[in-house]
Amino acid sequence: MKDFFMFETEYPAGSGFTLFGPCHLTWLFCIAILIGVSAHWYQKQEGAVQRKIDHIMGILFPVIAVYRDAVLMITGHFDRGFLPFHLCSMALWIAVIYIWTKNRFWGVIYVLLCVPGALGALLFPNWDAYPFFNYMHIHGFFSHGLIVVFGIWLIASGRIIPDWKDFWMPVVFGVAGFFVIHWINGILETNFWFLDNPSHGSPLIWILGITGERGYRVGYFLFCMAVVAVWQGMLGFTHRLMTSQ
Repeated sequence: MKDFFMFETEYPAGSGFTLFGPCHLTWLFCIAILIGVSAHWYQKQEGAVQRKIDHIMGILFPVIAVYRDAVLMITGHFDRGFLPFHLCSMALWIAVIYIWTKNRFWGVIYVLLCVPGALGALLFPNWDAYPFFNYMHIHGFFSHGLIVVFGIWLIASGRIIPDWKDFWMPVVFGVAGFFVIHWINGILETNFWFLDNPSHGSPLIWILGITGERGYRVGYFLFCMAVVAVWQGMLGFTHRLMTSQ
């Protein structure tokens, strides 16, 4: 059980999993099945039942976030790099804000930014140094998977279907976030949102290779907005296709 709470620096090299190897692909397959089955089930529920489920998620998300940090603190591995300023850490709290306020702005931000961000993290995880039997390994896939699941619920139920007139929301949030997070990184010497260094194995490395260090953040931002635009286009097309039948 001691190994279950070991930190990545305590494992010998090669203890983790390979990107798109058997372990990684199994997680992706299970999460995909969960998304499909749960979205179909959620869509069939009455509005009152959906709201109750939302409130359960509004409690579960903070518990997930606090649990990880509590373990890191108890084991002596918590540092400023684990503050909730990465987009996926913020997503847990953005979901809570939307659940309890039903404010469309936060719903759109969650669907257009947090969901593709969590999908990117699942495809290119930066916790690959951990073996399967480790709480950080399980937390990484479980928390990011739930972020995507809840977002797909919002889409499947028709509550948050972003329109092109909503595109300003992720743009404004992204611009403000880039400036604020860059400022925080400068103060804390951190790498939130991977604004200073790309996550290993992710498409951000490709962007850095094209833009160089001086143009990295601009290229990163344009890439994010391109992903958001494609994602929004896919959602709009799918919604029109479903409602026309």
